[in-house]
Amino acid sequence: MDNRLYIANSQIVFSFRRNLEIRKRIFEFEDALKDEFKIPFRAFAIPDDIDPNIPRFESQSLHSHSRIKVSQTRIIFATKYNDQFKLNYKQVENYIENKFNLISKLTESEKMNFVAYIVELGIHMNEKELNPFIKKNTGVFAINDTCRDFSLLYSKEYKSDFYLNIKYSKFVEQEMKLHEESKSFRPTGNIKHGISVVLDINSKPFFDKNKKFDTSLNGKIKEEVFQIINLKRIEDYLKGEI
Repeated sequence: MDNRLYIANSQIVFSFRRNLEIRKRIFEFEDALKDEFKIPFRAFAIPDDIDPNIPRFESQSLHSHSRIKVSQTRIIFATKYNDQFKLNYKQVENYIENKFNLISKLTESEKMNFVAYIVELGIHMNEKELNPFIKKNTGVFAINDTCRDFSLLYSKEYKSDFYLNIKYSKFVEQEMKLHEESKSFRPTGNIKHGISVVLDINSKPFFDKNKKFDTSLNGKIKEEVFQIINLKRIEDYLKGEI
């Protein structure tokens, strides 16, 4: 079996102290990101005292693969990768780094708490091989031929300054194809099975210990994420050998 995981999607989360007036920065964001994202940004008429986690404005990248959402407490940059990117780890890393550098400059005026990288990986497997493979690499007795769903999450402090969270689960997906006439996606009838791995590293432990934000950790997080992605196999994630 080819045990190389593909990259399905990613998120970078910039977390900061609540800014009740974040909506006033929409024009600043538009000006800084106009070469990368669609202008004007979409704004939401939500009262300032309502849930700080609700986005106040957002936009899509020019090719619609990425989205940026800005709330009173965080900026989320999310990307879904197509087949051109999925197995090209270096291309994904370069894309993320480019966008990260643009967006991080916009966080300099905020009172930052931490940054998180969240990357979802995946691997397709024959349905009949899936449960035996999971049981072999986890030792979980509940896994047998009748098991239809399975997920596991483990978290730990990682290299002193980071939290590492790993969640893996079985998935079933319906392959979709673009219908040229209607310009809509339609199911092909091709069902794929596999394992999804969500890799999440954030710098919250450093902030908790020092009560300040250190920009030097931003590059270190990216290095750690892609070192894990490049070196670890699906068996390593299932066994917890990260």
